[in-house]
Amino acid sequence: MDRRLVFAVAGWVVAALAATVAGLVVIGSFGGAFRGPGDQALSAEAVRRELALPAPPVGSPTPRPSAAATASRVVSTEGGTVVVSCTAGRAQLTSWTPAQGWQTDDVEPGPGGHAKVKFERGEAEAEVETHCEGDVPRTVVTDD
Repeated sequence: MDRRLVFAVAGWVVAALAATVAGLVVIGSFGGAFRGPGDQALSAEAVRRELALPAPPVGSPTPRPSAAATASRVVSTEGGTVVVSCTAGRAQLTSWTPAQGWQTDDVEPGPGGHAKVKFERGEAEAEVETHCEGDVPRTVVTDD
């Protein structure tokens, strides 16, 4: 048998073993993220509840409200898209994404009596402000 072939096979075996060990280490380190309290697997209902919760805005440490008490609405403007929600009568921006070529300028994410975000592109502005009537988001969009 040719020496190069032996080294090639040995190298392939070593690489396969290293990849397997690395995969097992990664799966082991993330395993806790798929488990509930007490290191038990989450039930299907618990997974559905967690998936139903809105994601917090990027860079915002605000806690997520329970899905049952939250009313949300998606608002699209020329400047971007905003997801607004009301929980217990308090307005919150769940997420906001500027349109291509636009940037976020002024953000008051809430929760509070009102929440707003302003998108800008040059001299153009689009502002989305929301407040709650009960748990129903009411939104005013201003385009300049």
